[in-house]
Amino acid sequence: MANFSTHFSVAAVASGLTATAFLSADHISPTMAIWMTFLGTIGGLLPDIDSDHSTSMKALFNILAGFCCFILISHIYTQVTMLELLLYTAVLFITIRYMGKAIFERRTVHRGCCHSIAFVILIALCCVHVSSIIGHTAETSWLAGGFVLFGGFVHLLLDEIYSVDLSNQRLKKSFGTALKLFSLSNPLISLAQIAAIVLLFTTAPPYHKTLHILTNWHHFRFSPAWLNWTDIQVWVNHFIHQAPQKLSSIHQLF
Repeated sequence: MANFSTHFSVAAVASGLTATAFLSADHISPTMAIWMTFLGTIGGLLPDIDSDHSTSMKALFNILAGFCCFILISHIYTQVTMLELLLYTAVLFITIRYMGKAIFERRTVHRGCCHSIAFVILIALCCVHVSSIIGHTAETSWLAGGFVLFGGFVHLLLDEIYSVDLSNQRLKKSFGTALKLFSLSNPLISLAQIAAIVLLFTTAPPYHKTLHILTNWHHFRFSPAWLNWTDIQVWVNHFIHQAPQKLSSIHQLF
């Protein structure tokens, strides 16, 4: 399977290019493009959250703990003193980063329920709800969840590609364990994931405006107006016909 550096780089580039496309179509602002790239990159690390002692797991729990602390601070900073704020934040960070991570490590197996399409969809829907709860519009919330979903799919697809040994022309033992709908070895957890997906989808904010955004690309600009094939052909033909005359004139001067 691909390592942390590969997953991080590919997810960041893929999410960045996708966010740039949305930006070029006037669907999102530059600031939102940066956030969408960040969410897509995080989504590209999520399936490895069940890999004990992996860089992805450490990074994700650090980000999760930091995000939860940020939410806590934004809600209680006017109601407590600075010392209390520091104490509460430190307790929350330690609880999530160390205790939560330790419990998660004991309860999960790598390439299990977390390394599946169902898990990626579930986390994406959670992102939609969290984004909506903290005050974002339905369109922004669904785009945020969509980028997490996109990054997760990139991760699963990359692992599946890495399970094909092109040099020896064979399939590795890990083939088929990455890009799976859900984990058949954990039927109860998989069933719970599917139930949670149905519940979160039915209670999520409306997605019709987001569908309109995804299907409306009339304002998309891939290349500038001055860069078109017709002008390039005219310029090349002009250069080909004029170059010999210019060279002849220069030769006559000497």
